[in-house]
Amino acid sequence: MSANLEKILRERGNRVPFSVPEGYFEQFTASVLQLTVQQSSQKPRLFGARHWWSMAAAVTLLLSVSFYSYRDHHRQQLAENREYEDTYLMSQIDNSDLVEYYLTSYAE
Repeated sequence: MSANLEKILRERGNRVPFSVPEGYFEQFTASVLQLTVQQSSQKPRLFGARHWWSMAAAVTLLLSVSFYSYRDHHRQQLAENREYEDTYLMSQIDNSDLVEYYLTSYAE
């Protein structure tokens, strides 16, 4: 220990330098009990109004993003399907029928 600390301990001894008001510990239990009874008598609320507004905004945002991404994906799928449809239809027509169609349509 340092010399200063030893000097202070010798001067003060084992006395506690702090004091507690009269009857503090007797009143402490009653005051804590009173606070807990007051808090438990209030009706518990699951969520506040602010929480519900936040949840509604989050759900709205999620639905909006989902709708627009689905819409864009659906449009892309339709475009790809049209291309496949044209390819399929052209594969079903015989080449001789195409030549005959072109010859008759340009002959007129």
